[in-house]
Amino acid sequence: MKYFFILLADFMILVNSGVQDFKFRPNLPLGEYRLYFNSVQQCCQKCAIQQNFYFFKTSSTRVELRGNMSSINKAFDDTLWFRGAMSVKDKIGTWQNNAYVYSSPHAYKTMKSLLGDEFRVFLNSFGLNDTKQNIIPPGTYITKGYDLSNFPSNTNLPRQIFYGIYKYNINYTEKNGDLVACHMFVLEVKRPWELE
Repeated sequence: MKYFFILLADFMILVNSGVQDFKFRPNLPLGEYRLYFNSVQQCCQKCAIQQNFYFFKTSSTRVELRGNMSSINKAFDDTLWFRGAMSVKDKIGTWQNNAYVYSSPHAYKTMKSLLGDEFRVFLNSFGLNDTKQNIIPPGTYITKGYDLSNFPSNTNLPRQIFYGIYKYNINYTEKNGDLVACHMFVLEVKRPWELE
């Protein structure tokens, strides 16, 4: 009987606190999300295009991508193929490969399409501009900080996804399958109201 009164008191407090202040936050398995970037690493040490990135936390809610991209004789353009594969961490801590897979020719156009309005901002952070030729010429490009807090809002990425921890592997290959560049992100997909 005493538990009934405790529940009744909790209900009365909830009702008296005002319905307009109450926010329904269901524990659903998928929906709108926020991304928390845990780590990034290069997958291929001998690839033609090297992408040496790292994360730099500037505040409790803001993370920047820093580092460089370099290539001696290989341009990043639409002759390359794009392949993105996401592995999800299951309840016992093992990675389930190929939870999401996206493959497309024309790597430059694919990245531009996926990143949407953020593509121009991303290129500008490396001192580059979007070109009509859809090409990033060979060279070394350094960024002192690309803000990742706009993901996924200013992009064309899905607006809903299953919550969890993902390993996102991005490969750029020649048409014959030779690997040109590769990097991997580990990120956490959380509900918008969840704390870090």
